[in-house]
Amino acid sequence: MKRVVLLVMLVGLLTTALMAFTACNRDDGAGTTVATPPTPPPAPPAPPPATPAPPADAAEPAEVGPWTPNDHPPATLRVAWWGNDARHSRVNAALDLFQDRYPHIAILPEYGAFGGFLDTLTIQLADGSEPDVFQSNYAWVHMLGGGNNPYLNLWDWEHIIDLSEWSDDLLNRGVTADGQLAGVVHGVMGRVIIYDTRMLAEHGLSQFPATFDEWIALGEAVAAGNTATDSPGNQYAFWPLGAPGNDLSMDIIIMTMIYNHFNVELQANGRILPTIDQVEYIFDILGRMMDVGLLPTHQQMEGVTDAFNTVWMEGRGGSVFEWVSNIHLAGGAFMDNDQDARRMDNLGVALLPAVAPGGSRLSIQRPSLVHAVGANTNYPELSVYLLNWLYTDEEALNILFDAFGLPLSNTANRLFEEAGGAWGLHLEGSNLVEANVGPMCAFFEDGRLRPHRLTAIEGFRSGAIDAREAARQWVEYQQFGLDS
Repeated sequence: MKRVVLLVMLVGLLTTALMAFTACNRDDGAGTTVATPPTPPPAPPAPPPATPAPPADAAEPAEVGPWTPNDHPPATLRVAWWGNDARHSRVNAALDLFQDRYPHIAILPEYGAFGGFLDTLTIQLADGSEPDVFQSNYAWVHMLGGGNNPYLNLWDWEHIIDLSEWSDDLLNRGVTADGQLAGVVHGVMGRVIIYDTRMLAEHGLSQFPATFDEWIALGEAVAAGNTATDSPGNQYAFWPLGAPGNDLSMDIIIMTMIYNHFNVELQANGRILPTIDQVEYIFDILGRMMDVGLLPTHQQMEGVTDAFNTVWMEGRGGSVFEWVSNIHLAGGAFMDNDQDARRMDNLGVALLPAVAPGGSRLSIQRPSLVHAVGANTNYPELSVYLLNWLYTDEEALNILFDAFGLPLSNTANRLFEEAGGAWGLHLEGSNLVEANVGPMCAFFEDGRLRPHRLTAIEGFRSGAIDAREAARQWVEYQQFGLDS
């Protein structure tokens, strides 16, 4: 029985194999049997798509702070300026502070007197060897600027220098004819009277005279006991500062008087505008100032060699006519002789008196110095940063103080307003000038014109020529200078 079962099973297996073989072969029509590949097993079903991961938040860009010298490799900057020893000391101290903050940045100072500075700078600019940061006279911006501007254009560096620190008007004064910003103007200079309030009080006055007639009357009273030459007992209601031949203050007084009384500027279109008659009228007033003793004569000024001399320092000169940027310097000289008796509190500021009652009292002005960066600097970012730092870092501003006069950046203004004291008087003078803006004549300090004016003033004050001849020379010699 078992054999039968096994036989049946074997037959079944053989039958199944034969059927599979037959199914897997076909005739190709030519009598050839072709193997047919077996049908592949069905592919397994694809796995369900993976659930997508939630999108990652976009990475926040790293916040980039303002550029600082920490982002700069080690370097040496050349910084140039002119001035006196007091300025040199303060600027060097401020630059030392910068190097303390950024030890990998070295500062090479280049400084000296004003004389010769322009000649050196002109040569340097011509061959591209100018300092990285340097002081420039305002007039040089236009004289040296132009198509091949030797100054770095600060409009291109607003990501480093904060130009909002300066008013648009002040910035525009540093713009060259081709529209480049050659530098930042340090401030605006105008002349004001700085006076001793005690001398006024001694003569029954609570405020400075408003007209020349009033000022001359005060001068006559103050000088009543004076000798023909200066002596320790002489007093003057006005002391012009400087030696007899240094008539810069008188030059500016005359120019201011001409403008305020006749509303005439110095020149236009190459022509000197004031007439001989107009200038003679002003020289006559100058003569009255000397005759009554308001203004010292040349004989009374003999021996004077310095600007802030003993007459002012001792309180014997009741007023001076100075650039507003020099208020603290004049006040410091006034205090030097006797700190207790002659404090800055005893000083006031006023505009030049009007020629006639109700007349104009505007102040002739000009922009002060400019700080610039050389176009050929190898370190423009670093140089522009230092320029900005000198006007915006409070510690640096406190060191510089009045080294260049009153800076007009917003930070400096806020800082010095808070300081009060001496700077309070300085700011009072600056506000007077700003509220009484007179003409800003680009030719006022022109080397073709000013020497002729000074010669005429010197001749008149020394008695060598009269008012008419002084006026003729003042007008005609300047015109000759323009025409030649």
